Formats: sequence, structure tokens, C-alpha cells
Amino acid sequence: ARIQGVVVTKDDGTQVELYSRAVVITTGTFLRGVLMLGHERYSGGRHLRDSEEVEPPSVGLAQTLAKYEFPLGRLKTGTPPRLDGRTINWDACPAQPSEIPATPFSHILQFYGHQPPMIAQNKLITCHQSATNDETHKLVMKYEDTLPIYDGMDGAGNGPRYCPSIYKKVQRFPERNSHNCFLEPEGLNTDIVYPNGMSGPYPEDIQLKIMRSMKGLEECEIVRPGYDVEYDFVNPQSLTHTLETKSIGGLYLAGQICGTTGYEEAAAQGIVAGANAGRAAGAAARGDKPPSPFIVGRDEGYIGVLIDDLVTRGTSEPYRMFTSRAE
Repeated sequence: ARIQGVVVTKDDGTQVELYSRAVVITTGTFLRGVLMLGHERYSGGRHLRDSEEVEPPSVGLAQTLAKYEFPLGRLKTGTPPRLDGRTINWDACPAQPSEIPATPFSHILQFYGHQPPMIAQNKLITCHQSATNDETHKLVMKYEDTLPIYDGMDGAGNGPRYCPSIYKKVQRFPERNSHNCFLEPEGLNTDIVYPNGMSGPYPEDIQLKIMRSMKGLEECEIVRPGYDVEYDFVNPQSLTHTLETKSIGGLYLAGQICGTTGYEEAAAQGIVAGANAGRAAGAAARGDKPPSPFIVGRDEGYIGVLIDDLVTRGTSEPYRMFTSRAE
């Protein structure tokens, strides 16, 4: 079988056929996505930023993948509540300032001593730190019966091991009496604060109790409650090292649909899938023979380790790349 294109549904409900020699699917959390807040469940891929509205899930695409016998599973992820920074007692929270001078990722910028523009403009944002305590942990466990019941893992949900919810942290490490929470302003022109480390899809009133049990957050207000999203993914063993599917030529997958979690992991796959799809489509349009595949080896880069792990071993939980995974 070979891909012919995609059928998309516009906002007005009409469908449009887009023909293409190569297609890259990057559905993120939208593939038959279900949002969860307490025991409330509703269809969606995510909430729109700064809005109560929900972006709808991709159900038809999941059904099409199932029709062509792609092996599908369920994974979940979560996001913490967003706080009103004007209601936080910043003086009670230790500052976590940015590093000056900053070290750029680029070796060229490092060589020339370049600094990000925000440093030159003196517009750096300072994050702060709070932490959970015994009272927080009592609330987390007291209200565990209000957490969602998931489709995966007999209701427990299959979430990322390395950035767990506050419930999972308290449950897994009962000997710990505190977990860090980093208060991260979301931008230069907003009062919204992201409490890193505090995801947990309790009902909103319970989330507020948990947040207010922490130092500096005694009078905080929630702008938007945190929630979980559960979604379909394709077993990546059904892909080649170019991220093209084995069963349908010209169809490539990248990102969370391959079972990964994390921005960098998704970006890495997008580079490989996009490069191979573009090269293949271009060659076909010119009538040239198929190009040599763009593959990063395990011995050449962490992208190679990531993709080789996925397509040869698959994954039973959201996969995150670590340097320790490389030989």
C-alpha cells in the first residue's frame, strides 16, 4: 500500500482531499484524546491557551489507523494548574535567577561570546522555588479517590515515569517529606505562573487546597486547573529507521504518536521524518529513483539512539531520551 494524501475536515464541516506523495503525521495528544479533571471526562486534545475552550480530538484518523491494522495503545500525560502570580507571596519563596552570562547551545555563539537579547535588554524573568510538605502529602493521598479512572493499565493510566504527577511522587516515595516546586512565570507580559512539578488532575477545589498548603502559595488563586489527557499511540516497531511506516509507503509518524514524551524527543523525530518525507516526495515528483535514507546511527547522535530504541524495541510507556541510554 502507498499513501495518496489526506482528507481534512474544515471548521464548517466540509471535507477537503489533499493529495501528496508523502505525509508526516504528528498528532501529539490529539489521537482519540480524552481530557480528564477529577472524574469528569470530555473529548479533546488540549485546552486552548488562555481559554476554557477545548481543541477537538482526532477520532477519524485513529479509526483509519486501526482499520489498516496499526497496533495502537493508550498513554497519558498531564499539566499542572496555572496560578495568578499576583496572589503569590514571592518574598517567601527563594529566587532561582537565570545564569549570567548564559551559555548558548550553539558552539559558534559560545565562541563569539554572544548573549541572548533578553540579557542585553535586562528583561530576564526570575523563577522562584516552593516545596510540598507533610500537609500537602496528606491532602494528595486523602483525595486520591477523586482522581480519574483511565483507559490504560486497568484504570491507573500509563504516564511518563520521569515527570510524574504529584500523586505518583507521593505514592512512590512515602519516605520523602518534601518535593520541589518551581514557580515559572509564563512570559514577559502575563501574570500567569506555571508551578512545575505539581501536575495532578484532582477536581479544581482539591487542586486549590493542595497548592495553598505550600509556602508562599497560602493565598494563591488558580487561573486554570490542571488536567490529564489520555491518547492513542502507534507501536513504533511498525516503523523503519526513517520513521516511515512499514505497511504504507510514504506515510511517516513523528512525536507522541510514536510513544515518546517531551519537546526535544518530538522535535528530533520531526527532523528525521520531515527530511525523509521531503526527499522522497521531491524525488518522486522529479521522476528520480528513491533517495538514500537519512538515518542517524546510534554511534552518531542521541537522535539515532532514540529512533533505534523505538523502532527495534518499541515502548510500553512514554519514552524519554537520556544520555544513559547510549552505549
